[in-house]
Amino acid sequence: MAIQVREPAVSDMFYPADPVELRSMLEAFLKEAPLYPYRPEGVASPHAGYIYSGPTAAVSYKQFLNLERDKHYDVLLIGPSHYVPFNGISFGYYDYWITPLGEVKVNKEEIERFVMENKDLPITLNTIPHMKEHSLEVQVPFLQMVLEDFSIIPVVYGQVDFTVVEKVIDGIKDDRDDVVVVISTDLSHYYPDPVAREMDVNCHLAVEKLDLSYLDRCEACGKIGLAAMIDYARRKGWKGKLLDYKTSGDTAGDRSSVVGYASYIFYKGE
Repeated sequence: MAIQVREPAVSDMFYPADPVELRSMLEAFLKEAPLYPYRPEGVASPHAGYIYSGPTAAVSYKQFLNLERDKHYDVLLIGPSHYVPFNGISFGYYDYWITPLGEVKVNKEEIERFVMENKDLPITLNTIPHMKEHSLEVQVPFLQMVLEDFSIIPVVYGQVDFTVVEKVIDGIKDDRDDVVVVISTDLSHYYPDPVAREMDVNCHLAVEKLDLSYLDRCEACGKIGLAAMIDYARRKGWKGKLLDYKTSGDTAGDRSSVVGYASYIFYKGE
């Protein structure tokens, strides 16, 4: 069978296509990001162009330095479909995922296991939703900077209840300490900066209180994935914390119509 490779769709648009320039940009973002004393079981990270959301995304990924350096990790990447409307979830059933920084292996065996054990869920291995999707692609170069040995399990969702996505987290993360979940989401879109900040507080409260009711007033584009992670963390007795928040007004300057970006972490409390 021919090897299936997912080529970059948004390099030179959302981030530099030149590997030297890309590495330099990511190193600068990560250098500025604070390191907190939390080992990530899961994080939420934005997915806009790096010049807008890169500094906030870097705070999520800086916490991966709290993981063991010589251990292999599976990273469960979960994000919304922006271009292809469909019902259910789509696994990125490729062999490798290519970025300007090199190739990343996809854990197809884990995907196959999950699909076989969950035939009642609305799952497809059709990769069309992944081909142009940026919500997962922009996460991968960050992972390449902070992890030595890892593979990815890419999941894009369309119209689906958050409980279906939560079952994916439950079935793949389970209680494994070698699986880290990454939820891809931006927050509110195209409000004046003060309005956006007031709205986005609801997203922060949902995470920090692990309370889905606050999401009723949260306009995150990846709210389904975020809800799944919040509820899973609540059931596991973990904690959720806001690590960083900015709007595009902080990075791009125009505060008349902004997008909100947050870095959240989910971790085992003491």
